Amino acid sequence: MIAFVEPNCLEEAVSELERYVGDARLVAGSTALSLLLRNGLIRPRALISLGRLRGLDTIQQEVGSLRLGALLTHRQVETSATVRAVLPALAETFGTVANVRVRNAATVGGVLAEADYASDPPTALLALDATVEVHGPAGARDIPIDQFFRGFYETALEPTDVLASVRIPLLQAGTAAAYEKFVTRSSEDRPCVGVFAAVRLEADASTCADLRVSVGAASETPCRFPDVELLARGQPLETDLLRIVADAYAERIDTLSDLRGSAWYRTEMIRVWVKRAIEHALQRARGEAPAREFS
Repeated sequence: MIAFVEPNCLEEAVSELERYVGDARLVAGSTALSLLLRNGLIRPRALISLGRLRGLDTIQQEVGSLRLGALLTHRQVETSATVRAVLPALAETFGTVANVRVRNAATVGGVLAEADYASDPPTALLALDATVEVHGPAGARDIPIDQFFRGFYETALEPTDVLASVRIPLLQAGTAAAYEKFVTRSSEDRPCVGVFAAVRLEADASTCADLRVSVGAASETPCRFPDVELLARGQPLETDLLRIVADAYAERIDTLSDLRGSAWYRTEMIRVWVKRAIEHALQRARGEAPAREFS
């Protein structure tokens, strides 16, 4: 018999995790957990519901940043007027996940804590320099997103940690971003490759002032290479340079094989989709491409 526990605050949730000594699972949207339980892949002693915890389902715009509570659903992020206004490409990214039924259940904290390599939001959050805010027995602490994902379904979370929120710095004025995902089967499938790109131009509207690129779904964890991004600084974002950046990402990422594509195929798709994502962000930075329409 699996115990079902409903703590009323973060401190109680942490205490329950300590009580079950690593043999408990947190319950939020349960889009992944329910599959694991149904297929007998896990059998914890307890399920700890976060449903009663207050304040974890809010969106807060702060000075220079945006904070997303762990219990926010993908749909809430996708349709939030605040997120659309200050980080529209992030809202778009959450809006590409699966279908609306899944997005109405899947949570921000869940997609991070699960660390599924084929999820979309972690790719965007890596490019945006997000920070994961965690509560454990010693209190609150921050984990930079580039230190959070460690491998297949593996994160920097300790067994007694509760992921509370994610804090995202706002992009500098004039920066435009885009998320491009390539699916090899249905439109609702998880990506074979996902790429988030952000571009800020100098006043001449052609020279790159800043470039960010992250690639997900192609390897165990999302990948970003700041030294490759630096190649674009002070340079016109022309075809040859975009090809150099895309090739560098393709050559460095240790791609994997699954039903959506072989390692070789993913490497080739990285060359294509990194370039396309940068081109899309560049068009937006120049005012040549509109933001996505939401429904």
